[in-house]
Amino acid sequence: MAPRREHVVTTVFSTHVKSHDQTSILVEAGAFTPTRWFLEHGARDDDEPPKKRRRVQQGEDPTPVAEEIPLFDVAIDLHFPESVNATSAPPSAVLEDVDFEGSPSLPVLPYGIETDQYGTRLRLGLPRGKKPVLLIECGKVPEKILALFRSIALRDQLSATTSRQQDRPASLISCSLTRSVGPTFTVVRLHASLKWRSGLSAFPAGAPVGGARVYPDYQTLLDAYPDAEREAFDHSQAFTPQDFYESVHAPSKDIDTPEHLYRDVLESDLYPFQKRAVTWMLNRESVGPSRDASPFTDAGIQDKEDPTPDTRFFHRVMDASGQECWVNHLQGIVSRKPPQDGAARLSGGLLAEEMGLGKTVELMALVALNTRPRMSFGMVFDRNSGIKVSPSKATLIVTPTSLTQQWKSELERHAPALNIFHYQGIATGHSKKKDRAAATVIRELCEDYDVVITTYQVLGREIHFAEDPPDRAMRHARRHERRRSPLVQIEWWRVVLDEAQMVESGVTAAARVACRLPRVHSWAVSGTPLRKDVQDLLGLLIFLRYEPFANNGKLWSHLIHNHRHHFRKIFSEIALRHTKAQIRDELQLPPQKRVVVTVPFSVIEQQNYTELFDQMCEEVGLNKNGEPIRDDWDPSDPRTTETMRSWLVRLRQTCLHPQVGGKNRKALGRGTNPLRTVAQVLELMIEQNETSLRTEERTLAAASLQRAHILGNNQDDQNRSRQALEIYESVLSDSEKLVQEARSRLAVAKAADPGASSDNENEEDSATESTPLIGRLKSNLRTALQVQHQAAFHAATSYYQIKSNESLTKADSDEFKQLEAKEVELYEAAKMMRKELMQETFRKAESFMRRLRDLDAGKEKKFIQLPKVKDLPSTGGIESRRIVEKSDELFDVIREQVAVLKEWRSKMTDFLVKPLVDTDEGLAEITGDEYEDSTKEQDELYVYFDAFKAVHADLNALITNEGTPLIDHEVKEAVKRAKWVLNPDLPEDQKPEGVHAPQLTLDLYTIRNKLRSRRNVVGSIRSLIQEARSLEVTSQFGGGSRLVTEGALIQGHIDALQAVFSAYTKALAGLDKELELFRTTQNQRVEFYKQLQDLSDSVAPYKDELDPSLDHDALAIAMHKEEQSSSKLRQLQMKDRFLTNLREEDNGQSGPRTCIICISTFERGVLTICGHTFCKECLQQWFQQKRSCPTCKRKLGAHDLHDITFKPKEMRLQEESAEAPSSQSPGNTATASIKSIYSDVDSRLMDEIKSIDLPTSYGTKIDTLGRHVHWIRDNDPGAKSIIFSQYREFLDVLGGALRDFKIGFARLGRSGAVEKFRNDASIDCLLLDAKTDSSGLTLVNATHVFVCEPLIQTAVELQAIARVHRIGQTRPTTVWMYLINETVEEAIYETSVARRLAHVQSRAQGQLERQKSRCATPAPLQETAIDAANSEELQSAPLTKLLVAGRSGGEMVANDDLWQCLFGKAQKLQHSAAAQQEIGRHLRAEAAEARAGAQADVISAFAS
Repeated sequence: MAPRREHVVTTVFSTHVKSHDQTSILVEAGAFTPTRWFLEHGARDDDEPPKKRRRVQQGEDPTPVAEEIPLFDVAIDLHFPESVNATSAPPSAVLEDVDFEGSPSLPVLPYGIETDQYGTRLRLGLPRGKKPVLLIECGKVPEKILALFRSIALRDQLSATTSRQQDRPASLISCSLTRSVGPTFTVVRLHASLKWRSGLSAFPAGAPVGGARVYPDYQTLLDAYPDAEREAFDHSQAFTPQDFYESVHAPSKDIDTPEHLYRDVLESDLYPFQKRAVTWMLNRESVGPSRDASPFTDAGIQDKEDPTPDTRFFHRVMDASGQECWVNHLQGIVSRKPPQDGAARLSGGLLAEEMGLGKTVELMALVALNTRPRMSFGMVFDRNSGIKVSPSKATLIVTPTSLTQQWKSELERHAPALNIFHYQGIATGHSKKKDRAAATVIRELCEDYDVVITTYQVLGREIHFAEDPPDRAMRHARRHERRRSPLVQIEWWRVVLDEAQMVESGVTAAARVACRLPRVHSWAVSGTPLRKDVQDLLGLLIFLRYEPFANNGKLWSHLIHNHRHHFRKIFSEIALRHTKAQIRDELQLPPQKRVVVTVPFSVIEQQNYTELFDQMCEEVGLNKNGEPIRDDWDPSDPRTTETMRSWLVRLRQTCLHPQVGGKNRKALGRGTNPLRTVAQVLELMIEQNETSLRTEERTLAAASLQRAHILGNNQDDQNRSRQALEIYESVLSDSEKLVQEARSRLAVAKAADPGASSDNENEEDSATESTPLIGRLKSNLRTALQVQHQAAFHAATSYYQIKSNESLTKADSDEFKQLEAKEVELYEAAKMMRKELMQETFRKAESFMRRLRDLDAGKEKKFIQLPKVKDLPSTGGIESRRIVEKSDELFDVIREQVAVLKEWRSKMTDFLVKPLVDTDEGLAEITGDEYEDSTKEQDELYVYFDAFKAVHADLNALITNEGTPLIDHEVKEAVKRAKWVLNPDLPEDQKPEGVHAPQLTLDLYTIRNKLRSRRNVVGSIRSLIQEARSLEVTSQFGGGSRLVTEGALIQGHIDALQAVFSAYTKALAGLDKELELFRTTQNQRVEFYKQLQDLSDSVAPYKDELDPSLDHDALAIAMHKEEQSSSKLRQLQMKDRFLTNLREEDNGQSGPRTCIICISTFERGVLTICGHTFCKECLQQWFQQKRSCPTCKRKLGAHDLHDITFKPKEMRLQEESAEAPSSQSPGNTATASIKSIYSDVDSRLMDEIKSIDLPTSYGTKIDTLGRHVHWIRDNDPGAKSIIFSQYREFLDVLGGALRDFKIGFARLGRSGAVEKFRNDASIDCLLLDAKTDSSGLTLVNATHVFVCEPLIQTAVELQAIARVHRIGQTRPTTVWMYLINETVEEAIYETSVARRLAHVQSRAQGQLERQKSRCATPAPLQETAIDAANSEELQSAPLTKLLVAGRSGGEMVANDDLWQCLFGKAQKLQHSAAAQQEIGRHLRAEAAEARAGAQADVISAFAS
């Protein structure tokens, strides 16, 4: 409802007064008497305490009272007739008689209003306390008036607003009774009104806070003045960047731009659209098209009062009294007049030209055209900071550090007349440069320069020099004033933030300083103002000081969520943007060609990629065509989508190089070389496959042996041993082949490597391999020997069981003897295998034991001999006697410790030199308990080691006086733990584990602690030497013959003590080495017994007792494992054959093969385990008749075949065109049609590129890219390139390859990279990744852009392309998009192109149809259409939302695109391949059958 005023006159029938609870009547019913009593009683103020008034300070201005604007007003005049029978006076007569001037009003509180056919009843109370209630019965009041009265003055609403409340900061509601003083009639007016305090907001905080909070005043404002514009706008749609780009201003091409204005302004001519942009910028600075119309004074625009009211968010309305007022729905304000504050007006704006359209040149033109007209010699007042500052004629440009040099170069090139200064900040204490006087710096910046350039980094450093320090109560005043940054002491004529998106938050140090800069004009410049979301724009508005948002961020959120219709108005006023598509006809850029370079994988890379793709399908739960394997597969499951996303990233990285990405590097192993060639990758694949093969062979053997154990343990079957023996012998036969193969491979490797270690037992380091290959082959041989050992031992046991079973074999029969001979033969063979298996470990342990025996026997070297200590001679010196006495006690303790060490060393030696097994012939028969028996001696040996180390440390302390706190703690803990173990009262589960020989521990440490306790009494050798030296000094200066003699004696003692100190220091160092030898020997013995125990465990009986019957469950499990392992083993064997075949055939680089069956070439075929290849169709026909190899007749199974692909060495160059390939999703069964149109490209180009030789190969994509750069170097001398990838890790890999290819490169993000790329002739290319910020960078010296992989988010790659294809480029440019065919890259490329051209196709469909009707091959896509597509992509989303967080993350792929990227190409290949196969299947099948029949005839004839 709109503001209105209502009035009515009604006759009162009766009134009476009741108590507050209406239980008793205070004044009987009557006419005017009860009303008069109520008015008089309510007017008494006895019960109300006086209000406390705030004292007004002297000189303080009283708070201005806001004007009250009536919105709703209701007046009900209650006419009291003179008698009951008197007729009612006409309303006109009453109105002429009433006079309320000077009459007091009584505030009342309506309790209720009721109306029926007889009239209206009113109940009125007083607002304070428990007061009487007046009941009035009168004539019927119109319902519309009562409705308005109720909405204003009902009790629950009025009581909450009688006093000003926080929920209603702006409205004022009142209801009162006033008696008329007219001469004729008795009239009382019931008056209710709702008024608005002019200029106050309905929101207490100036903007809404919290989505659930209700603001009654704001609802009142909407009731009075509905917001029609807001209601017409759809706020349910989420905000997108496109909303911003559609809002910005683009000047009409019809605008007149005076040519004389731009004549000779810059050294270069402006494009027409640039002139329009500069004209708009001049108007934003209130200059207009004529430079003579400058309104600025020497005091600057801030000193001028702007009389123009600010009506941006206000519109004119009428209040209830018919007077003009202004309403602001955004801020919730009703005001009598709009704001008159000129400071709210913005001088400047947001320049958001698309990348590459010359924002820098436009700004230079603005700087040159609009200079400060007159300069004041005094200071001017900065309204924002509240201080006086020095006016400057300079424009301050704040730019990223990487663009500083670019700005200097552009200014010198286009505007050489401008004086430029690079401000690098205040010199700090760490700076070597001397800071000049602040006044001098300010004067120069104000008077001498037209442009001052600084960086965001400098602004951030000067935050403490720009902001006032916090106020703190200090006892004394500051001695020194804090320095102030010159930047905030100058009123700049203009401040320009280049790449202004860097201050989007408004809270960083640089942003805070930028907002504090005093200036006349403000410009934010950015081609991508949105980095994350719409909140980024708030930081720009804060810098621009665009009120009311600059000081109220909550109001900005309120606008975005509730008043987005204002958004377009704001940015259509203050922001300007052109896109390339809009001004293509004016832009004279050289043409840009976009070429897609499709390259195939090498066979090695294809194999690696195929394996990863198969792993992905298995993990995701889909087949190779993207169809679910399980019925419960849920594509919306977050785990499924994240798994698909993770695999998509890995497959994309694999298309670049097998070593890109953490998971890929982990799968390939780290290695010593950071970058592997294709040959190295193949060798690694072979090595990994061989390791898996050996493991699976052992797994299969274990499964087969398990099955034999189960069959041989069946007590019900008398032939159980024979059944088991059959399996044992089968495993033994297979293992013999494996051993023989492993021996031959090892022999070949050793023959090829002269440095390989020999098996000479006398060589101590014979186990150390010269190459990793030798070690791996020895490990394979050991694995095969272990399997052979188990099979031989169990087979021998089976022979023994058969021989010993009288029901099967008679004693002393020929069969018995044969079985016994076989048993002995196999046991002896197992023994020799065990000896060979243990030989290496035995040799290592024996070599260390031999060293100990030699030391003990005194051969060549001996154990360290601890020196004997002789007592000092007692020659009778008075002073020296004390030294002698102390030395006697010390030497006694040393002798005791030496004796203990010798004894314990001897015992340790006896332990360690014992034979490994109880025989003089080396390895004896094993019992199976060797490891357990050796652990008993090991426990005691470990205790001796620790105790020996403790006494050794104690002896060292007696010599050197060094403390042993760590040893003391270890001894204390060991004793405590040993006592716990021996404590019979302590439960077993509470006793510590890992305590060796607890009783021996206590015994040895008791001896040690006894000796240790005497150390503090006797001191040390070093302390005695020091004491003796002090006595010597005293005797030298004391004089007298006795002291001279005493000094000579003391000197002798010092010499003796020093000799002991030196001898024991050397001996103790030797003891350390001996102890280390003891430990190494012990470790080797433990390793020997551990391996021996492992061998014993591997041939231990299956169970202690026979099973009463066959264990079917265990047998089924064993057979299942055996079947699985056999299948996997065949796959690994096929893979090994395939990989080996690749290595033998020039690293898999060969082209199509010829099938010997159909004599036709093929790319996709089958490799048999015997190494022969055929096309798939022919072999399928052959297998219908025979299960053998067509070449060598070897029997083949399904697992003996491996699908292979021999791709030709061909690469395709295709130029991007207008029509995008269609896509297909799982829910769409329609055949996907591909209608790509490509311009003619010289086919010789790729032939020339392929012909370039490289020193090594790092994979198809890297090799082709390297050859391509070499080709550009040869055919376009001086040309430079940008190489772009979304993955930083790939550029790390690529950098290593480029070094090997002798190609110079720079890496953006590293120091001096841009300048080196521009000026260094040896640098061919610049490596750029998606995460490194390249905003604003101009690289027009480059003419080629290599995009290393297709991207779904085209805006990501356009960041790189726009560095080259921009204003200033004088040569044609080419974008080379590299992708691997038949991989996820093709599907991603097709999806990207389809999306980028979708809106272009919708607009140009009619034109394309006309072109198709005129010719068979439409023309290529026009540049305008491509620019439109690019602009659409750039404006679709902020760049940061298109990239995954983290250093190694790439672009973000939506869940809806995951399936299409992974399987879109696979399904298309399936459909196209099916059609092609159907065409040639019958011809090939017939040829295969004919040749197979002929070959069979020849074989049968030969056999006969």
